[in-house]
Amino acid sequence: MRTLEFFITITDPEEEAVEKAASLLLSGGVVLYPSDTVYGMLCRADRKGSVERLAKIKGYDKPRSFILIVDGLEMAGNLTSGIDPEVMEILKLRWPGKLTVVLPSGDGCPTWVRGEDNTVALRHPADPLSGQLLKHCGVPLVSTSANHAGEDAHLSISAIPESIIAGADIVLNAGDLPPSSPSTIIRLLRSNQGRT
Repeated sequence: MRTLEFFITITDPEEEAVEKAASLLLSGGVVLYPSDTVYGMLCRADRKGSVERLAKIKGYDKPRSFILIVDGLEMAGNLTSGIDPEVMEILKLRWPGKLTVVLPSGDGCPTWVRGEDNTVALRHPADPLSGQLLKHCGVPLVSTSANHAGEDAHLSISAIPESIIAGADIVLNAGDLPPSSPSTIIRLLRSNQGRT
């Protein structure tokens, strides 16, 4: 089956494209989209089959953790074992934005997206498209770059390997993306000696 493609405006994504992408995500599909950094891929974090499918498209040969995007502190809190006050202050200052935090995972976090050390990586993106998709779906989404494992990420659809595009159910094409700094990743974990 041919992958659907919608051309969108990244700053004000068209409603039809957002609704179609959200519908596919909710039914277990994979969406190729322009993130706030590079072209990426999304799927539901709470569906193991969807996450395994995304990992296969990327070419991962063994299970691994992924970054989850969330729509705010409440959704993030449901995935962790608790956000302490210091961490909460950092998130209030830096979210939404290009900050990924690694926190201890909680009972509400699916085991198949956790790190080996029982952590979860979370980000609340600031771009309108991610926000609208999260609002429509109401669940955390796995977000990863649209490239094969070990290869460079891409700023245009034309640079993405055909096998990656063919693996997605829909492509949201916003043309060439401007060069952008990657997301900052910090680990906010307690150790016996303090924060790591």
